[in-house]
Amino acid sequence: MKKRRTAVHKSKSPLTSPLPLGEEFKGSHRQASKKLLIDCGKQFYARKWMWGTAGNLSVRQKNDPLEIVITPSGLNKGHLSINDLLSICDDARSVQHPRGLVPSAETVIHQAVYRAVPSAGAVFHVHPIYSTLISKVHGNPKEPRALRVDWFEMMKGVGVGEEESAKVMILPNWQDVALIARDLTRYLETTKKPLPLVLIYNHGLTAWGRTADQARNHLEIMEYVCKYLYLKMLLPQGV
Repeated sequence: MKKRRTAVHKSKSPLTSPLPLGEEFKGSHRQASKKLLIDCGKQFYARKWMWGTAGNLSVRQKNDPLEIVITPSGLNKGHLSINDLLSICDDARSVQHPRGLVPSAETVIHQAVYRAVPSAGAVFHVHPIYSTLISKVHGNPKEPRALRVDWFEMMKGVGVGEEESAKVMILPNWQDVALIARDLTRYLETTKKPLPLVLIYNHGLTAWGRTADQARNHLEIMEYVCKYLYLKMLLPQGV
């Protein structure tokens, strides 16, 4: 006699489940999405990817109009509390916070990703050392550059097919952050199969994913790839 399988319906988690188009996280899910930002901040700080008060992390809360929760500017991301986080709706520039906290100027970069990639549920910007070094070596401060990376096994982790080469986009680190958002939007809208990440010249790495878990994986894979590329440069020629 065959046993019947009972379907298990799991509730959406902002860490592991994407936000369906046209929906929004509510109640406990909103709290869970905020907690995961706190947890990721602690993890990335411990990994030395978010030195001092650098870096910013966000998750999508609502699609229409766009609403995100993002980490504040000027605070150490390894020691945040839920009450430090900021909710931003659509293009809002002015955010009221009880303690006067403000979002990073790089918020516009997060918003650019969410608008150009409807499936993106989380955007993380960090400053890991090898990604920053590779962006300096292969990027340009005045124009976007694409770094061609020949396939190796770990590239599968950012969506590169077997034996395919990848083009990693390196954007200039314009002081006017809106220009970085412009370049990023242009890359996402004009590239047939963009990677879920970009490097920013001599500055750091921004990655996104359908979930926070996937965005974190993309960060990890790209930092590994950049470490591989950097160490490979130190080998004698022909090795």
